[in-house]
Amino acid sequence: MPAIDAPDRDFVAFERWDNSNLSAMCYIRASMSNAKTDAIKGLMNCMQKVETPIKEHMMTVMAYLSEAQANGAEIDAATQLVMVFQTLSKDFDLFQASYNLNRKEMSLTELMKELQVFENIFKGSGSKAEANVAEPSSPTPNPKRKKEKGKNKGNKHAVNAPASKKSKKTKKQKVDPKKAKCFHCGKKGHVRIRNCDEPMIFLETRKI
Repeated sequence: MPAIDAPDRDFVAFERWDNSNLSAMCYIRASMSNAKTDAIKGLMNCMQKVETPIKEHMMTVMAYLSEAQANGAEIDAATQLVMVFQTLSKDFDLFQASYNLNRKEMSLTELMKELQVFENIFKGSGSKAEANVAEPSSPTPNPKRKKEKGKNKGNKHAVNAPASKKSKKTKKQKVDPKKAKCFHCGKKGHVRIRNCDEPMIFLETRKI
């Protein structure tokens, strides 16, 4: 498709090419039988579904190819392999990359066997990974922690014992003022200096 600002002769040339392309397609389709057309359409639309075994898918693809060739379609071996790879799911991308690097020549039957081997390996590694996720390993108990917990249980009473003693407040015993002696004059009946009859003696002893 030419650009918008392209000259008119480019648009005319493109229109001629488009018309000739459509005419060629019509001639090709007219020369092909209906059975061959249906076989090629079925092959192009035959995409591998999820969880479909590769053997079942390959048998379907090979049936379409043989039907198309039987009705006059000429498809060489390399093109057949390319068409098969285009119908595979993404699970076989790694296999296709390896094939593109090695470029090994093989028939469709040999390719099907190689794909089956790859499928078995892929499923085996996937099942192991799912098993590891579904059944995680239980943590092993640490004997040191058990011993420490046992020690802490035995020391709970020893630690809490002094705290209980501190929590108890000592009650002060009330002194009867009639029986108490004054620590200044030594007489009974009072304790404080303001109640003492001889305050001067206290002042002289303290030199106040």
